[in-house]
Amino acid sequence: MLSDLQVKNFALINKVNINFKKGLNILSGETGAGKSIIIGALDLLLGARANTDVIRSGKEAAYISAFFQPEELTIINKILTEAGIEKEDSGILIAREIRENGRNRTLINGQLATLKIVKKISRYLIDIHGQHEHQLLLDPGSHLMILDAFIGQEIQPLKNNIKSLYQELNKVQKELAEIEIDDSQRARELDIINFQIDEIEEASLMKGEYEDLKEEYKSLSHAEEIYRVVAELISALSGDDYSEKGIMDRLAVLKNKFVEIEDYNQRLKKLNKKFADIYYSLEEFVFDLGDFESAFNYDEQRIAIISDRLDLINTLLRKYGEDIETVLSYLEELYQKRDKLENIEEKISSLTKKNNKFKKEILKKSGELSQLRKEYAKKLEVKLKAELKDLAMEDVRFKVDFKQKEITADGTDQIEFLISPNRGEDLKSLTKIASGGELSRIMLSLKTITAALDQVDTLIFDEVDSGVGGNTAAKMAAKLSQIAAERQIICITHLPQLASAANHHFLIKKERGENRTFTKIYALDKDERVAEIARMIGGATITDKTLAHAEEMVLLAKD
Repeated sequence: MLSDLQVKNFALINKVNINFKKGLNILSGETGAGKSIIIGALDLLLGARANTDVIRSGKEAAYISAFFQPEELTIINKILTEAGIEKEDSGILIAREIRENGRNRTLINGQLATLKIVKKISRYLIDIHGQHEHQLLLDPGSHLMILDAFIGQEIQPLKNNIKSLYQELNKVQKELAEIEIDDSQRARELDIINFQIDEIEEASLMKGEYEDLKEEYKSLSHAEEIYRVVAELISALSGDDYSEKGIMDRLAVLKNKFVEIEDYNQRLKKLNKKFADIYYSLEEFVFDLGDFESAFNYDEQRIAIISDRLDLINTLLRKYGEDIETVLSYLEELYQKRDKLENIEEKISSLTKKNNKFKKEILKKSGELSQLRKEYAKKLEVKLKAELKDLAMEDVRFKVDFKQKEITADGTDQIEFLISPNRGEDLKSLTKIASGGELSRIMLSLKTITAALDQVDTLIFDEVDSGVGGNTAAKMAAKLSQIAAERQIICITHLPQLASAANHHFLIKKERGENRTFTKIYALDKDERVAEIARMIGGATITDKTLAHAEEMVLLAKD
């Protein structure tokens, strides 16, 4: 159960500490006093999205903490251990700090934790029912979810199986949608692909070819200059028939003279060696230059061929890629696309078989799921009718109506809750004929049933009595007392009938200081409780008669 709740700097709350106990805990107060702030704080603590607007004006942070003492800790401790959080035998302390700077913190047993872990364990600690949940009953789409929650864990293996199959079916259908094109469109795409393939194949591109051709073109384009410079250099180095001896001849004479004097000085020997190395290197250079001159051949036809080839390659590069490697890679993609289009019928046939197979499996499993739901729907009808009978709806008829729909991840069931509140009336959609008071009683009954299945220790009801009054309110109070005998109930109410059934009563008041407004919470003793119930009966004016009535209600609620 929830034993202690502490809230600081949250909305109108400066600081409150509430010590909840077993049984029926009632929270009451005038309209606008801030009763729902408590539920809002608990919602936030257990993982609701944080907004800095909740921080009390002038404060840097809001702080909420709650200490739970559940009867069964096994599952919770397993989750905490897997998350690396130390367990406590005495209970679980959850705290959350909402800061103006956005650096919020969540702690479990004093250790930093994620909201994901908090949400995971909170389902075993507390079940909060607020006014917004009435809207679930007005949405037929939520009825399947409510039924599945009633079935519990038994339904999960089937639902998981169908969900997995449905995901595979979606993949197959998506692939089919991508490849299913008409014959004329396929023919057009094949024509384009074949043209591109032919164009690239005919070019017979080779890696590295483009760079080599550009280099050769540059050389041939400057052939005249190359010839002139090379000839001049050879003539200068080797000489010719019309000039004096070349540089090499003169160097050879000097080399021989140097040899004659090298023995006269050790340093000259070293210099002579360097000179000889230079001479032989230059001699080798002259030989290589001569070979180049002999091999170099300017071919005007060759340069035209290269120019045409470069034009072709540049055209392909503009169309298909930035370099030859990219163009060849694109060619491989074209081959694959062509194969896919040419074999599309075979692919469609294969995917269609898969599609039919998954559909068949889903329909089979959905049939099993539907049968399970129908079995439990009958149980829900019986249980809910019994619960509603306790809440002054003796003649109610309730039915879970099944229809078939297209395959979804939840199977093929489309269900809707039908109701006949009064004897002799036909069953009609709950969303069309139920009043606010009836919705409150139906939701309370559903919560009672599902909580019993989940064995949640604490149930919180935020104005579950909406639209209810008189004898029906008394019946609802009796039902809450009955549930509270087995688990903790925390209920925000404006009805004296519910308040009179409380085991513990808390008053929420809005008080004004010099410059600020505060929401405060008081645990009421016997006399204070009677006075509060009298206020709930008669409003601002409390008379001896209303006090007596209030005291009588408290005494009757105990019987």
